[in-house]
Amino acid sequence: MPRKQQTRIKTDSQAIHVLADQLRNAARFPNIFQYKPHEKQRSFHESVAPKKQFVGGNRSGKTTSGAAEAVWYMQGQHPYKRLPWEPPTFGRVVTVDIIQGLNKIILPMLSNLIPKSYLVNGSWEDSYDKELRTLSFANGSYCEILTYEQDLEKFAGTSRHWIWYDEEPPKDIFTECSLRLLDTAGHWWITMTPVEGMTWTYDDVYAQFGLDPYLLVVEVDMDDNPYLTEEGKKLALSGLSQEDLDARQHGRYVSVGGLVYPEFDPQIHVIDPISTPPGWMRFDGMDHGIRNPTAWLFACVDRDGRIIILDEHYQAGRIVAYHAKVVKEMDEIYGEPSYRVGDPSIRNTDPITGTSVQLEYIYNGIPVICGNNDISAGLTRIKSKLLGTDLALGKPELFITRNCERLIWELRKYRWGKWAHKKMNYDRNFKEEPVKKDDHACDALRYLIASRPEADDGTAVPDLSTLPLGVTDVVDPTKPYTDKELVRMGQKYVDYNLGEDY
Repeated sequence: MPRKQQTRIKTDSQAIHVLADQLRNAARFPNIFQYKPHEKQRSFHESVAPKKQFVGGNRSGKTTSGAAEAVWYMQGQHPYKRLPWEPPTFGRVVTVDIIQGLNKIILPMLSNLIPKSYLVNGSWEDSYDKELRTLSFANGSYCEILTYEQDLEKFAGTSRHWIWYDEEPPKDIFTECSLRLLDTAGHWWITMTPVEGMTWTYDDVYAQFGLDPYLLVVEVDMDDNPYLTEEGKKLALSGLSQEDLDARQHGRYVSVGGLVYPEFDPQIHVIDPISTPPGWMRFDGMDHGIRNPTAWLFACVDRDGRIIILDEHYQAGRIVAYHAKVVKEMDEIYGEPSYRVGDPSIRNTDPITGTSVQLEYIYNGIPVICGNNDISAGLTRIKSKLLGTDLALGKPELFITRNCERLIWELRKYRWGKWAHKKMNYDRNFKEEPVKKDDHACDALRYLIASRPEADDGTAVPDLSTLPLGVTDVVDPTKPYTDKELVRMGQKYVDYNLGEDY
């Protein structure tokens, strides 16, 4: 009798321990019925937008939210909204790689969230095909799991009702997957921490929120997750740079490598459009491109020496004659400039035709002076103009009107270059040159500001006695010159605004 009692006590003790373990696991890894989303997660789930981005810091609950959406879409029952399809539905989950993304994150998350009653024969083993990497539900719904490591053709195939991207996808994979949603008017969502900085998702997704009525962006901070302890957050974040903290704690897009112009503040430097008051000096700047955009900026200087960028022209794939026509139209609006300054490479002549972009503009009545291409000096001068006498007092010396959408867009993401390998970024000094991408209006601005425009009362005349030896004439940039007049054997020309030889 006592022996049986001991056995029963042991059995009860084991049962209590098992129950305690189950409760702990349920609290740590709740299934879909026990999942209690925090406020930001709930707003993500409640939205009926067919395109959604959950951008958050590490451990902010973004992957849990993405997985919960996938489970509800497959089951055809969503607690926060009515789904547009009855089951079965066919979906796709796309993650970083097999080892870290699939095996360590996606599969454990889904297996914890999915109740056995949703699975084929109530069994995970009967529902998940390891070879094909497909997950099936008892109601006939299924999803395939792919990784960003796979070749692009793997992302083709038949229609899907929904696609979940866990972490940021490459753009070509995203585009290919989006085509799978056309027939069903399907939904997609991205759950990601923006550790790579201002990539294509910043421009095509994040920055479109508020402009695209079918898009929702939810920004989530690590602190929004009520289930994280302060001690745990401190340990995870200790030793990180401010750049990494912004991305990994706050889920913010950062300029990897650092912004070139952190001084630029749209609240201070961007103003409403203005016309050019009489007596203000006008000048233009340009950066030439063919496949890349050609950027023209139209500017003026007020009587206190403050520079205002009035407007812009920004277009790729057009010939010089087209751009020249637009520049002339801008002259009608803002008045004739005192000079135009541009990319020094426009002087390079074609070895066959003997012409150049600079001469092409002259043929079309738009003389352009070659600007100063000292990158460091130009960047420094722009920074000083953005700061002005005292930025804290709101006294910058450079303003940009809202007409200049592309210039503003470039300035907000213009960043320093980084070494190709992450280890090199720790072992070497920082690069001193910006990334050569999305910089066309920024380059035009650099040529403009480096030309050192000053307030001009119109009485200034060039002092010919101070010209360098061998310079026999002065080019007035407000007047068109013919090829014959510009290109003379043994003769040089200098612009008196810039002192730059042709």
